[in-house]
Amino acid sequence: MDLDRLIATERRLDEAMRAAREEAARLVAEAQASGRQRESELDAELAAAAQRLAAETAAERERREREVARDAGALVARYEAVTADLVGRAAGDVVRRLVAGESAP
Repeated sequence: MDLDRLIATERRLDEAMRAAREEAARLVAEAQASGRQRESELDAELAAAAQRLAAETAAERERREREVARDAGALVARYEAVTADLVGRAAGDVVRRLVAGESAP
């Protein structure tokens, strides 16, 4: 009778051990699947962030290009506003000052 109880107990323990191993394997598989899913989500978030950064960088570059073009346009307009007559008068003034400086004692 004790031997029958011992065998029955051993069978119950073997069954419990098998069930525990199966449960552990199931939990490990779930954790791995969850990890892969989370990694995939993080990859997607990272790709979206990289795309946003690229778009923001491109927009900033375009904004800066427009700003530089505007500033260059303003400088060109200022240069074009200087007449040949004004340049001639300024050159004559410089020459007069140089000549006056050379003849001074």
